[in-house]
Amino acid sequence: MQPFTAPSTALTAPPKVYSYTRFSTPEQAQGDSRRRQTEAARKWAEAKGLRLDERLSLHDLGVSAYRGANTDTDSGLGGFLHACREGLIAYGSYLLVESLDRISRMTPRRAQRLMDDIVDAGVTVVTLNDGQEYDSHRLDNDPTALLIGMMVSWRAHEESKTKGRRVAAVWQEKRRRVAAGEAEAYTAMAPAWLLRSPEGWQLVPERAAIVRRIYQDTINGAGEHAIAQALNAERVPIMGRGKMWHRSTVSKILRNAAVVGTLVPGRLDYSTGKRVRVFDAPVANFYPAAVSAAEWTAVRAIKDGSIARARGKSAGAPVQNMLAGLARCPECGEAMTRVYKGSAARFGRPKLVCTKAKAGAAAHGYVSVSIDAVHDAIASGWPKLIDGVPAGDRAPDMDREAYDLQGAISGTEDHLAELLDLIDRKPSLAVAARVQAAEASLSALRASLESVEKARAVADGGLIHSRLEALVDAFAVAEGEAPEVAKVNAALRLLFCGVVVD
Repeated sequence: MQPFTAPSTALTAPPKVYSYTRFSTPEQAQGDSRRRQTEAARKWAEAKGLRLDERLSLHDLGVSAYRGANTDTDSGLGGFLHACREGLIAYGSYLLVESLDRISRMTPRRAQRLMDDIVDAGVTVVTLNDGQEYDSHRLDNDPTALLIGMMVSWRAHEESKTKGRRVAAVWQEKRRRVAAGEAEAYTAMAPAWLLRSPEGWQLVPERAAIVRRIYQDTINGAGEHAIAQALNAERVPIMGRGKMWHRSTVSKILRNAAVVGTLVPGRLDYSTGKRVRVFDAPVANFYPAAVSAAEWTAVRAIKDGSIARARGKSAGAPVQNMLAGLARCPECGEAMTRVYKGSAARFGRPKLVCTKAKAGAAAHGYVSVSIDAVHDAIASGWPKLIDGVPAGDRAPDMDREAYDLQGAISGTEDHLAELLDLIDRKPSLAVAARVQAAEASLSALRASLESVEKARAVADGGLIHSRLEALVDAFAVAEGEAPEVAKVNAALRLLFCGVVVD
């Protein structure tokens, strides 16, 4: 706790009266509560012959006091505390609140610490609902005042915690219904390329086209910053409330599973004492997809580092080699690069050459292979490339571990529900400690399950089959048409780390 000292400027200034109003939701401000609190503060000041100072705004509208958000320096109460430290609040001034729970709904220990900060600054806290006055002298010498404050803090904290559990239960039921296919909506909010209509979620055509462009540019080798620059240069309308395209905006779109129609519900977890975002199981096909599964998988592979991005001066150019980043020399195993020395009339078509031989560092000679011949061979014989692809079956130990964790989570949830029911019927510190321990255990189990599920997803044969389908789709073109080189390259790079050109 940071001790307060009375600044010399505060000692000479006359005491003033300040009123503090807080609502946990903005909707509460629409009622009569704010006017009632302000009027009660004005009457109290008049009865004491003091002036209510309304120049210092002490309002926290839509701010929760359960975890102390109203004590941040950019909030009303936090700003008041800062003003006390800086000597802007006269020693002997008054802070009027409707009740002590307006100041804090944190645990009694933390709430008392906050109360000490205020009164140590020479400020008297007045509760308008019961007329109690709390200053440093009274709290030091009157145990009854201290007990009243502690009991009010305990009641307020438990009330907020109970409300929080009930709200969490409502959201948990929403997530369950969405996962079970019993509900079509989770929240009214969705990514900017989607629009809610009476028929359900629908794509906004012009925005979905921007999303597809961003994915295609990424597959073709463009970086997030380059994509944002291009969108700004072309004056492409921004999605959301921003004024321009930023790299972070592009990055979020490239990492949002909603582009393939997947909803990933999540929640904030405070069981460990820290603010942690926890994600539940994804719900596939919840939204209409803006990009194909093959495009999403290709971009994920690039972003997750399983395939390399094109580098150098041609990084932003369209991919013109189906084996870009994959071709390997049959003699030494080094990478092969595309070489094109000019017009077809003088130098012929582009070729693949060994990078080591090209630099004169290979023991073997300089041998080139026509890219056209390579493309023709891939187009006619690509099914042979996937004959030996492993099925990707995962080890049964992973499934067993996941099932054990799911069982442990289910049992812990049941135990926690029993404890919560018990504390609602008969509050006690011992049961509260057991609830906290159960919540921490549940959080740890869920984190372990999330880690195992990620490992299962990587080893899952379904992922291998999805990647194979991406290659099949790349070659699924009309008769007489050539497959898209960049699409074939992206699909191949999802399956192979290298292809020997023999």
